[in-house]
Amino acid sequence: MLRHIARRIERLERRRLVSAPPHPLDQKARFEDFEGIHDPVEFSRLAFGHDHWGMQAKILESVATNRRTAVKACHSSGKTFCAADAVLWWITTHPDGIAVTTAPTWTQVERLLWGEIRKSVAISAIRYPTPLKTRLDLGPNRYALGLSTNEGVRFQGWHGKILVVIDEAPGVRPEIYEAIEGIRAGGDVRVLALGNPIIASGPFYDAFSVNRDGWSLFTIGAFDTPNLAGLDLESLLALNEDELDQNIRPYLTTRRWVKEKFHEWGPGHPLWESRVLGNFPKQSQDALISLTWLEQARQRELRADQQQCHLTAGIDVAGPGEDETVLAVRQGNNIIEIRSFRQPDARGELVAALLPYQGRLGWVNVDSAGIGWYMAQHLAEYFRVQPINVGEAAVDFERFVNLKAESYWGVRMRFEAGHVAGLTDEKTMAQLASIRYQHNPRGQVVIESKQEARKRGVRSPDRAEAVMLAFAPEIPREVQGIMYYHDPASISPV
Repeated sequence: MLRHIARRIERLERRRLVSAPPHPLDQKARFEDFEGIHDPVEFSRLAFGHDHWGMQAKILESVATNRRTAVKACHSSGKTFCAADAVLWWITTHPDGIAVTTAPTWTQVERLLWGEIRKSVAISAIRYPTPLKTRLDLGPNRYALGLSTNEGVRFQGWHGKILVVIDEAPGVRPEIYEAIEGIRAGGDVRVLALGNPIIASGPFYDAFSVNRDGWSLFTIGAFDTPNLAGLDLESLLALNEDELDQNIRPYLTTRRWVKEKFHEWGPGHPLWESRVLGNFPKQSQDALISLTWLEQARQRELRADQQQCHLTAGIDVAGPGEDETVLAVRQGNNIIEIRSFRQPDARGELVAALLPYQGRLGWVNVDSAGIGWYMAQHLAEYFRVQPINVGEAAVDFERFVNLKAESYWGVRMRFEAGHVAGLTDEKTMAQLASIRYQHNPRGQVVIESKQEARKRGVRSPDRAEAVMLAFAPEIPREVQGIMYYHDPASISPV
């Protein structure tokens, strides 16, 4: 017992060597002496003399206790500095710890996160080996490594105690996230994803929306940081010139910078939302439907004035390799149901799902391109079916390049006007928020293709397509070019 106490006293004496970095080499402790420190905040204070402010400390504590942590943050919030300490804590205090870091580009890996790691090693109270540009080895199975690659296979093969840090996370390719999920299949694996929320789609966005239950989440806005703590926008704008430069931590987001960006961008601008407030932009410049409109539709109760309307269904049929066939049912502007089916042949399931609505059902709009044609034929035996090929010409062909653009624009107008209610499915909300558009040289509206969306990490928007089809209007026969299965004069869909 006395021997055990003596060892603890000796270890405490070693920890006192961290008083004033940088430390002479002969005064530095071995990294093995820090193995008992399970608190990364305490570790970074003892090892580097770092003083983390409130949100940084909570993030480090989350890495120690949660499997996955995601941080969306404003500009210059200190998130990368925090991540560097997490890496060094992990490999120093875990005898078999491995840390793997990544970012969208090699320059970001080498200069940002690993730049902070090298700075901390240089002033450390610990006798670390000299780090390479993106590697620090403490032993055969105890190291940190920085990678940047477009091939997810580079992120496979690690097992054991692994910390994965994804810096500038919104720009990391989806394949990397998928490979990281493979690493998480076994062992003690932690993931820390950090970034400025500039893209309202992809795996990082999903962590804060459809997959939020699986993550410990943090948002750092400029007004959360130490230099602006206690201020709101109105009080910030009222500060005089001297007060604008009174920043207790000048290396973090400054008062003057936030005021400048207010006058440059202003509230509501996508860059103000992401770079100042740390939020995904409510309306990016080419987003078809803003997150604000979608959130309002989620909170809005079903409209009583729509209950006498016919029901209209939209069905997006999954093609080869796709995950979901989706049914969306609306009554006027009320979204009644959104249901997905993963069976390769969902004909029977769709019939069973639609039968309870049969007495009130108007059109069933089916995406008739490709294999959707056969689905439309099958459903026409039971319901009034309107096959829609969204690649056909638009009714208003001067404004829209095709029916898809025209139908999606109609959905946009309903959301913007605040008419839609009952949208409670978060995956549908996320997919609708990811739809982008542009104008071609003729001035026509064009919706981003699925192929282009996949390049930025957006999977096939099956649920969004089903909603678009549910709100699609009756298509004139001469435009559609397809014979109706039922007489369109027999029904007047809303």
